[in-house]
Amino acid sequence: MIIRIKLILAVILIFCVCKTSNGQSTSAQTTIIPELSNAIIQRLIDSAIKNYPRVRYFQNRVNVAATNISKTKASWLDALTVSYVYQPGVATINPVNPTNSYFKGLQASLFLNVGTLMAKPWVVKQAKQEMMVTQSEQEEYILTLTAEVKRRFYIYVQRVGELKLQIRAADDTEAQLKDVKYKFEKGEETFDSYNKVLIQLTEHQQTKVQTEANVFIAKSDLEELIGTKLENIIK
Repeated sequence: MIIRIKLILAVILIFCVCKTSNGQSTSAQTTIIPELSNAIIQRLIDSAIKNYPRVRYFQNRVNVAATNISKTKASWLDALTVSYVYQPGVATINPVNPTNSYFKGLQASLFLNVGTLMAKPWVVKQAKQEMMVTQSEQEEYILTLTAEVKRRFYIYVQRVGELKLQIRAADDTEAQLKDVKYKFEKGEETFDSYNKVLIQLTEHQQTKVQTEANVFIAKSDLEELIGTKLENIIK
């Protein structure tokens, strides 16, 4: 009977320890996942595609390639050459230069360059392939830009999370310092304990300032791509 009671108490104790441990673990978790909204990320990407100058550069290249296709298709007439000679007056025989006198009025001629005509399909095909290459480069850059926007946004959210932790740590240390200072003035704490907490507060404040700078830098890097203030996207 005694062994059974001890066993039950041991099980209850283990259960309580596990529950306490899980509660502490859950409360101690800090995550940035809720900040990573897919809707916000998509708006950032759309803004970058709309505003970043290099995107317009690739779009202009696509437009030039499309114009080149139309220009190449219209150049089929390059294989044809039309010429004319106009001699006014009535046809008479010129004894000095008879060949110049048999025909009067408008004389037209049409020449066809077979080599140029046969080469046109290949020229048009090459223009279309150049268009495909340009479009592929544009698509590749859009993928690269999309990944870079996500990366910079993740860094920005990370920096904001770090700043929140530093602010919380500085506030906690400041509250601890007030308590230690009060006890030190009453003689309940040593100067060494008071000095340690004071040093910790100074270090937290310095780290907080650096973390704030990191947030501004990350925000500036992201705004470079999206072409507008971050506040215009995240409202």
